Amino acid sequence: MAGETGTGTLTDALPEIVADARIIKEFEGVYRRTCDIKRQKSGTGLTWTEFALNQLTGQDITESTENRNYQTLSGTLLSIEPTMSQIIIKITDRTYRKIASVVTSKFGGLAGNAMARKQDEDYLALFSGFATGCSPGTGTPLSYGHIASAENRIVSNVTEPSNTEVYTVLHGFQMFDILIELRAGIGTYTIQGGMTEEVFKKGFKGTIANSNVFVDGNITVDATPDANGATHSREGVVCVESMDLKRETDRDMYYGGGADVISLVAEYAFQERQSGTTQVWAWRHLSDATAPTSG
Repeated sequence: MAGETGTGTLTDALPEIVADARIIKEFEGVYRRTCDIKRQKSGTGLTWTEFALNQLTGQDITESTENRNYQTLSGTLLSIEPTMSQIIIKITDRTYRKIASVVTSKFGGLAGNAMARKQDEDYLALFSGFATGCSPGTGTPLSYGHIASAENRIVSNVTEPSNTEVYTVLHGFQMFDILIELRAGIGTYTIQGGMTEEVFKKGFKGTIANSNVFVDGNITVDATPDANGATHSREGVVCVESMDLKRETDRDMYYGGGADVISLVAEYAFQERQSGTTQVWAWRHLSDATAPTSG
């Protein structure tokens, strides 16, 4: 055949090589920076327990008082039973032989990310059960005042005040409404601070009304669209971990000419810590979470 030769004429002879690979980006999660992490020791049964002693009451007496008004010691038991979660992958030997090594090298990190996201999502799932006294409600933008109110109700609670750090965890679309509100008071453009790794990777956005604010993109946005954020003190949410992330491998020689089975298992639980049966340290922020279109 007469004519010039280019890549288009030898398409079937060109090899396809995966030069690089990457893992789809996801949010790191914030629960390790916002929760009261407790470790359940081995050999201590199914549940982790904590006993909270109720307050006693003093009274006035005189020099001649014979006080028989004995104060009763009482309290409330908090019991949390960690449960297991797992991710398991089976990969045939033939797959390993055929696919690019730059892809196989990402498998471990991909599974680890899935387990970390699962744990963060379990933490965020608590928010819908928090008290609703500081929520603007469905379709309504979140404001500075809702966070300030929640923080004040936590540190000044008449049932039992909290003296640990207070955190606010929001979806980015909720946070955008806060930024728009704050910007209205200072002009057209916000004054930005340093662009640090803490802000962009870990989601820390600063402090509002003495509450450290984090953005967590693992918060679910529903069809309305709304999202559940929350403000709580560190001691308001307990995370009990009873086992470090455990990685195990196995072989299945009967499947596909041989395959590796990779498993990751964790055991943990999240629970709101209340004062008796009263919600005091955790407040829900149900609000609008419409994707921003302009500032």
